[in-house]
Amino acid sequence: MTSNMRIFFRFLDVICILAALSVSSWCMLPADLDVFADYTGASTFTVIIFLLAFYMLDCYKIGREDFRDSLIRVVLAVIIGIVGAGFAFYAFERWRFPRMTFVVQMAVNLALSLLWRAGYYHLHIRAAPSQERIVFFGSDMVDRARGVLEEYSPQSRIIGYVGEAGPRSDPPCLGGLGDIFSVLEKHQGAKVIVLDPRGLDKDLAARLFAAKLRGLKVEDMRGLYERLTARLPLDLIEDSWLLLEDGFNLHATDSLRRLKRTFDICFSLSMLVLAAPVILLAALLVRLESPGPVLYSQKRVGLNNREFTLYKIRSMRQDAERGQAVWAARNDPRVTAVGRFLRKTRLDELPQLFNVLKGDMSVIGPRPERREFTRELAEALPYYDARHSVKPGITGWAQVCYPYGASLEDSRAKLEYDLYYVKNLSALLETKILLRTIGVLLFPKGAR
Repeated sequence: MTSNMRIFFRFLDVICILAALSVSSWCMLPADLDVFADYTGASTFTVIIFLLAFYMLDCYKIGREDFRDSLIRVVLAVIIGIVGAGFAFYAFERWRFPRMTFVVQMAVNLALSLLWRAGYYHLHIRAAPSQERIVFFGSDMVDRARGVLEEYSPQSRIIGYVGEAGPRSDPPCLGGLGDIFSVLEKHQGAKVIVLDPRGLDKDLAARLFAAKLRGLKVEDMRGLYERLTARLPLDLIEDSWLLLEDGFNLHATDSLRRLKRTFDICFSLSMLVLAAPVILLAALLVRLESPGPVLYSQKRVGLNNREFTLYKIRSMRQDAERGQAVWAARNDPRVTAVGRFLRKTRLDELPQLFNVLKGDMSVIGPRPERREFTRELAEALPYYDARHSVKPGITGWAQVCYPYGASLEDSRAKLEYDLYYVKNLSALLETKILLRTIGVLLFPKGAR
C-alpha cells in the first residue's frame, strides 16, 4: 500500500470523526450550542486521540488482511480512543463533552469508520481498477519485483518488461532494452522500474532522464523495495550504494542521540515505578510454578559489538539449555505455562528496563542476540554487524513488523528491517515504533 493511500485513509477517518462530532452536536446539544465553537478543546482532543488510536492499532492494513481482522482493529482503536479521551476530559475538566454527547459521538464514529472500510472492500478490493501501470526495465528480477508489487501494491498493473526474452509469458516481454521508448509511447503514463541498471548505457540513461524531466516516473528496484516494504533488500545492496545513499549518519546526529538517551532514562524510570507490582506478581507466579531463580540473566551483544548482561523474568525451565544456546521454537516445550503467558504479553521483558537505565540498551533498537548467534549470523548474512552501530532495544522496527524469528530466514528478514531502521533513524520513526508497539501488545504476533 502506498503512502498516498494511507494518507487518504487517514483523511477519511478525520472526516468520520468530524461527522460524528457534528451528528452528536445536532442530536444532543441545545440549538444555541455548537460542538466545534463551544467545545473546541474537547473536539480537538477527540480528533487527535482517535487518529493516534487508529495508528497504534495499524487500522490501515486494508486489503492486506482479512476484513474481520480490520473490524477488530477498528473496534479496539475506538475503545482506546474512548479511554484516551476520557482521561483527557478528566484532566481538563472545562474541555469536556456532556456525557450523552460523548456516547453518541463514539457510536457514530465507530459506525462511520467501519462503514467506509466495508465500502472500500466491496467496491475497491474486489473489483479495483489498476492505479498505476508498470513497465520493468531489465529481465533479471522480474519475478521478484512482481512478487513485491503483488503483495504490497496489489492495485498496480504490470504491463510487461523490456530486456532479454525468457521462457516466461507473464508478464510478457515487450522488446529489448532499446525499445523502452516505443513501449512508453504506446503505454502513456506508465512507470518504469529499473531492475538492471547495468543495461543503462550513457545515451539511454540521458534519454530516460530527459523523459523524467517531462514527467516520466522512474524508480529502481532497491528504492521500490524499501518504499513498499520498509526494509532494505539484503541481496541487492552493496557497499557503494550504502555509502552514497541518504541515511546511516548516526554519528552526525548528536542531538538525536542525546534526545534518545534522555527519553530512555525518563521512560525506564517511570515504567519501573509503574510496573513494579506487575514484576513482583509475575516473579511470584514463576517461583510458584517451577524451581529456580526468578530473574534470568544472559550475555547479549550490544552497541559496537560489546557484550552486556541482559535481564528477563524466567519463562523456561531452569535447565532449558544445559549450557548450549538453542533457538526458541514455536510451542517450545521448554517454556512453562506462566512463561508462555509472560512471553505472549511481553511481560518477561520488563526487567530490561534496568538495562535501559544503565545505558546498555535503549527503549527502541534492534533485538539483542547472544554471541553464539551473532557470530553465526554475521558469517551467513552480509551487513549483519551494521545493526550493532546502535544500541539494542526492548522494541524496534523489526520487532513490530515481523514475528519472532527462530531461523536463518527469519533472521535475514529481520535484518532487512533493522538496516532500514539504522538507515532512517529519526525522531519520527522512533515515534512510529512506540505507537506500533502498543498495537503489537494488543495483537500479539509470533511471540515464543
